[in-house]
Amino acid sequence: MSTDPPRRIAVFSDIHGNLHALRAVLDDIDRLGLRDLVCCGDVVGYGAFPNACCDILRERGIPTLAGNHDHAAIGMTDVSFFNEIARAAVQWTADELTDENRHWLRERPYTYCLDPDFFFVHASPLKPEQWGYVLTFGDARLGFNEFTQRCCFIGHSHQPAIVIQQGADLSCPDENQPVIRIRTGERYLINVGSVGQPRDHNPQACYVVADLDEGRISYHRVPYDIEAAQQAIVEGGLPQVLAERIAFGW
Repeated sequence: MSTDPPRRIAVFSDIHGNLHALRAVLDDIDRLGLRDLVCCGDVVGYGAFPNACCDILRERGIPTLAGNHDHAAIGMTDVSFFNEIARAAVQWTADELTDENRHWLRERPYTYCLDPDFFFVHASPLKPEQWGYVLTFGDARLGFNEFTQRCCFIGHSHQPAIVIQQGADLSCPDENQPVIRIRTGERYLINVGSVGQPRDHNPQACYVVADLDEGRISYHRVPYDIEAAQQAIVEGGLPQVLAERIAFGW
């Protein structure tokens, strides 16, 4: 059996307790025959199925990073800067989590790498434990300095985006371009979007496939039963706005 790092990988992030979206994404990944998967964190928060989402990732042995909502739900990060809705979801999730899943979330690393090509972090590669965002070229430039791999995958903002570094220059491809060619001499910082709560005005679940053999990075959007996810949020006693927003992708 080869011990070489994978060349074809599916990456997803920000499930946020949305079991219906997670199942749809994993079914789509399985349909493509992808065996190497990584989750960039925020397994819980907002959605009604924190334990079920943790259980699936644990049972499938999917490498999973720490996210700020994961840490918030187990008391490992300050939530004073969270808005009222997010704090309510954190408290609800904290009350729901099993001891086993609390322990599992506590053990998640901030970063993960598959040298020489792939690096993974939930937020910014710069000081990952501070949960900074990569929203500007300035943020991206600082981030590129923190990893040596060809591709860095992040989540956190729930907004899919790619920044390309070629020498000292940074650029972004057209946001409507679902497939990006991987070219010699370029490095990539890739926000994989969100499985459970997209915020790019597209409610379909989002994930990324990086294929070094084919030389491409591709975004995949997956429909799922949004109404069922909404019903579970409302019936679970979470704030209703969390059910409303997943239908609109904001």
